[in-house]
Amino acid sequence: MNASNNRMTREDKPPVSAHIEVAEEEAKHHFTPDGAQDQQKEDKKSKRNKRRLPIKWILIALVVLLIAGFFGFRYWQYASTHESTDDAYTTNHLHQISPRINGTVQRVLVDDNVRVKAGQVLVELDPRDFEVSLAQAQANLSAAQAAVAQSEAQLEVAKANVGQAQANQASAQANADNVNADQKRNTELLKKRVISPQDMDHANEAARSGNASLAAAKKQVAGNEAQVALASAQVKAGQAQVQQAQEAVDQAKLNVSYTKIVSPADGQVGQRTVESGNRVQPGQALMAISEPDVWVLANLKETQMEKVRVGQPVAIRIDSFPHQNFSGWVDSVQPGSGATYALLPPDNATGNFIKIVQRVPVKVVFDPGSLGEAAGRIVPGLSCEPSIAVTAPARQMPENKLADTKR
Repeated sequence: MNASNNRMTREDKPPVSAHIEVAEEEAKHHFTPDGAQDQQKEDKKSKRNKRRLPIKWILIALVVLLIAGFFGFRYWQYASTHESTDDAYTTNHLHQISPRINGTVQRVLVDDNVRVKAGQVLVELDPRDFEVSLAQAQANLSAAQAAVAQSEAQLEVAKANVGQAQANQASAQANADNVNADQKRNTELLKKRVISPQDMDHANEAARSGNASLAAAKKQVAGNEAQVALASAQVKAGQAQVQQAQEAVDQAKLNVSYTKIVSPADGQVGQRTVESGNRVQPGQALMAISEPDVWVLANLKETQMEKVRVGQPVAIRIDSFPHQNFSGWVDSVQPGSGATYALLPPDNATGNFIKIVQRVPVKVVFDPGSLGEAAGRIVPGLSCEPSIAVTAPARQMPENKLADTKR
């Protein structure tokens, strides 16, 4: 092969220079020592190897480029059909347990990290103070009811007095009518001198007395009617006091029931800080109940939201389970970026403005069939990386979820 290459290189040169090179090589061959000839052969071989090295490196570079191009194409193809983020974590419904009344902890009935059922008693407070308050409220209720009964009895008496006064008024009215008629007749008789003036005086006195009795009877009726109205008002006031006392009893019963703090949902106890003998007050955190239903909250950039739809399949990787792949789907999209619901939302209308890419929380639920051995072991707060297949067909979702896609 080398000889043919030498011949080819010689043929490319002019004939005179070729003969000169041949002569020089023959002279070197005849007049050069054997050691020098071997060195010359090694030099020629190294030169040939140096000429071959660029070809080998070119081939290696081509292979590397092909491999990089293949994987680069695969990555571009995947990236153009998926939206992923590492700003994601697992979360769930977390219930903070706190008392509704002041009290002293009598017993703590659950330990750390145990599973509980909805309605299960977690903590008991000392109920004695609240039981005394309940007894006092019940006594006040009885007193109020007795006062109402007394007022109702007084109302009946007042009504009876009104009836008696009306009867007296009717009698006085009849008597007044009679004496007034006698007075009128006696006046005519006096003009005819049938009766004496003394008889006329008696008739006038009887008429005045009858009319006065009638006026007194009318006033007696009005007074008794006022007594009825007063008694009726007292009955209504007493009934209001009864209702107030009944509400106090109900509140006292509630306070007694609040001495037993129960779990609001099925879940697992976490972050227990309460101990027997502690003095607690409303709103103080005693423990937390973590529900078993866990999902992923992925904070996607606003530039990634163009093709995201409810129901699209999602591949999920969790750092705590690196050798297991999970799947799920997009459940819903928060109606606003994270900054919208921040405690102190930004006010871009004042000062200098710097555009910052916002993130939109997307709720991703797990496919129960993909949990496998991790079922029940995925806890809230784990870092994960969801990847949404934005070109895949979405699964059928309820109408209240699909409403999110019509924004």
